[in-house]
Amino acid sequence: MSTVDVILVNWNDADNLIAALDSVFALPEIKADPDFASVTVSDNGSTDDSLARVQQRYDSRVQIVENGRNLGFAAGVNRAVAQTHAPYLFLLNPDAMVQPGALRSLADFMERHPRCALAGPKIYEADGSIAESCGEFDTWLGAFLRSSAWGEWPWFRRFANAAELRRWDYSNERRVDLLIGAAVMLRRSVFEALGGFDERFFMYHEEVDLAKRVNEAGYEAWFVPSAQATHSGQGSSGGRGVEAYKQRSRRKYWVKHHGRLWYYSLSAALMGRYVLYLALLGGAAAVVRRLAMR
Repeated sequence: MSTVDVILVNWNDADNLIAALDSVFALPEIKADPDFASVTVSDNGSTDDSLARVQQRYDSRVQIVENGRNLGFAAGVNRAVAQTHAPYLFLLNPDAMVQPGALRSLADFMERHPRCALAGPKIYEADGSIAESCGEFDTWLGAFLRSSAWGEWPWFRRFANAAELRRWDYSNERRVDLLIGAAVMLRRSVFEALGGFDERFFMYHEEVDLAKRVNEAGYEAWFVPSAQATHSGQGSSGGRGVEAYKQRSRRKYWVKHHGRLWYYSLSAALMGRYVLYLALLGGAAAVVRRLAMR
């Protein structure tokens, strides 16, 4: 049995998918031991030539799970997990690529840290800058500041979500609340015990929801910079109502983990700030009129 099952969820993203798979098969740990990792593509009903190109290029080296339609990321991963068996799962977006030694570093780290259920590499953007790949769980105030321009004001910046992480240079191993799902390793036993991804999250925030449940179950998430990957962020979801998906998934997450009162009070506060803006504008206009009448 393999040590790692690499899983890529694909939907009409042939060029990126091939590049991502090439990066996996170029890993020295796989070249030295082809049985170290198995690779599965979970295809969400692609209508481009994704599957034909994968089969032509890799043949039996890649297992293909055909879902028949676009089930979303969470369901796509769950379907692939059900068809695999390795103790560790590595999720890789088609628009991401792993760098040499990444899988070995993450698997070795998880072997040394049995309470670690999520381990993420250092991720670089396409321009070479370091991606903010780690995050903190929402507090009410943090969510308010992140969702409004107030979080960028000097007086409030230190209270905004993940403010401490933004001052960190991503150079050292660190326990964190959550990791982005573009490239992340999961401990299968914990993932399965928690029921996998919540498929109500079609796209976005499914990894935040999983990290929250991992934390509540007493397990850990770690950032491991000895493993590295790149993420272009130009995959199949790009430009197709991405912000709407993000907002919808964020609302589902807030209601699921914080309750409706928490969510609706936050929504009211976010709306209320516009009332405050209007009141301030009205007050300023009144002052200007008085000054003009003198």
